[in-house]
Amino acid sequence: MFALLYDPVSEIKKSKRQSFAKVLMYLLTASLFATIGIFFFAWRYSSARLSQTFIINGTLVVLFSFMVLSAIFAFFFSLAMHVLDGRGGYYEGLSAIVLSMVAPAIMIFFGGALSFMPYGLVFSALLAAYGFVIGTATLFRASKELFELDYAGVLVGFLISLIPVCFAVMGIRFAVNFIMAAL
Repeated sequence: MFALLYDPVSEIKKSKRQSFAKVLMYLLTASLFATIGIFFFAWRYSSARLSQTFIINGTLVVLFSFMVLSAIFAFFFSLAMHVLDGRGGYYEGLSAIVLSMVAPAIMIFFGGALSFMPYGLVFSALLAAYGFVIGTATLFRASKELFELDYAGVLVGFLISLIPVCFAVMGIRFAVNFIMAAL
């Protein structure tokens, strides 16, 4: 799993053999790393304003939301990519999404831990940048390899998935705000 930090291509090639257990283990591990990293940041910068119960409950919500939202977005991504290439399925979409989550999650974890040091926020930002660069590159490379598309097709598939999901979330937010204002 940590090979995704320095050699994601070899890990992507290993994921071509279907193994839902391995992908789900990566999803759980990445979610735990990211959640604990967010917990560190919340503890460091908001512990005086937030109660411990709120931070712990928020951490649990983030953990399960991370896993569920990743699985849901992987469904939409798989759907778009399958329409574009006619080959891949949910496993390929979930693998691409999960593999791209690992590096940012690990870097958020270490960035959160480093935030307790003097000038740790600077190092945290650099680690986060590294993790997100590796994660984005891994998403595109994994999608290219698993769905057997070129990078332009992967970009189109990613945008086809992302834009409607964003509009749906904004629409739900608008509807909730409208209903709350009416009450």
